Amino acid sequence: MAVLFVVVAVVGLLSWGIVKSDELSGLGRNVRMGSLRHPHGRLVAVHGERIADDARYVDRVLRRVPVVTSLIALVAAVAGLAMEANGMRAGVVLVDLMMSGVVVVLFAGECILRLPKESQKFSVFVAVSFAGLLLATACDMGALALGAGAEGFIVIASRTVSSVAGCALGCALAAAAVREQARFERRFEDGYESAIAVSPRSAAYKAYRGLAVGKKAWESGRKQD
Repeated sequence: MAVLFVVVAVVGLLSWGIVKSDELSGLGRNVRMGSLRHPHGRLVAVHGERIADDARYVDRVLRRVPVVTSLIALVAAVAGLAMEANGMRAGVVLVDLMMSGVVVVLFAGECILRLPKESQKFSVFVAVSFAGLLLATACDMGALALGAGAEGFIVIASRTVSSVAGCALGCALAAAAVREQARFERRFEDGYESAIAVSPRSAAYKAYRGLAVGKKAWESGRKQD
């Protein structure tokens, strides 16, 4: 699980960097057209409307819980533990698989599908997966500490169930923190246009709101180009 944790963290940082670079393209004082960060130059006009999810965080968590995949994973975990208790090798393999963190792909995938379409990005998937692995590891270590002195199988069972449940909860908590994004159309100084979705909490969102123009002005600017 540790190796998977590191891989997800590295991929997550790279994805986050690419997304943020695109959001901030054309913004700032030192904008130089043709540079890696500002390939199209300064951002000159923006058009869009805010889309916000005003539901409480707790309510968003309940809507993001990966119910289907959690049930499948828990059934698989219980089945694996039952087989392992009866000396079946397949049970050991199944339990190890449940504790390896692989199930985070299923949990994160379902959580992503429960998000608004604008938020269903690979970078969000990675962040949700990272949170799932983080809480799964914490729950695993907690179960191990609390089970000190207990029989070996009981410790394994508690660690397996705790890890799966923690992974699902971690993914849901992270997915609930993802706010429904605002979508903007952007026009740069070289005439290039693109659409982008940003979080209402981001610095780019505030800058876009400051450059926003009405639909008529936006279309007028397009005709002049």
